[in-house]
This record gives sequence, structure tokens and C-alpha cells, in this order.
Amino acid sequence: MSDKIKRMLKNEIQQMTAYDLVWSGKVGYVWLAISIDPVYIDTGNWIESAAGLCYECLNDTALDVFGMTGNDHDFEDTDPLELAEIKRRWKPYIDQLPEYAYLCDELLSGHK
Repeated sequence: MSDKIKRMLKNEIQQMTAYDLVWSGKVGYVWLAISIDPVYIDTGNWIESAAGLCYECLNDTALDVFGMTGNDHDFEDTDPLELAEIKRRWKPYIDQLPEYAYLCDELLSGHK
């Protein structure tokens, strides 16, 4: 995984309350869905590349917007205000990591 993306996303990952990125000597980086109250680990996804890490962080950012708006849905039902907020929050990352801008399109591909 590139040092650039790890540095860029370090603070974002540390601020997340529902996810964490951990290192496993057996498989490499693992993205964990977690809960603090009560404490549990729900799922773990193997992060194979810098693009995979960026995808997870962009997706988590969008899920935060859905949580903020109180809507329990996915990208296909994103309303215009949510979409604008998601893109606003993605912009600082994509400005610094333009090679991963295509991930935004992938995430939004189900949007109506």
C-alpha cells in the first residue's frame, strides 16, 4: 500500500467510530466493521490495494452522510442534498488522490 494514501487517510481512519484498519502479519491490512457500545466486531474485509482502502474510506464517508440525514438507504436512493454533501466530503481526498476519482463513479453507479 502506498505511503501517500496511508498518510492521507490516517486521520480519517482514526476518526471513524464504526470502522478500523488493522495489520495482520498473515493477510495484510484488514478493514473491520466495529461497534463501541456494545463492543463487537461485525465483519472484516481484506484490503488488497491502496485503491481498496480508498474505496472503503469513500464509502464510509457516504454512509456517514446517510447517518447524518437519518436515512437508512444506499446510493441508489440518494437524494440531491445527500449527493451534494457526499461529493463535498469526497473532494479533499480526490483533490489529493485524483488517480482514485473513478472510485466515486463506481460508488455512485447505482444512483438514479
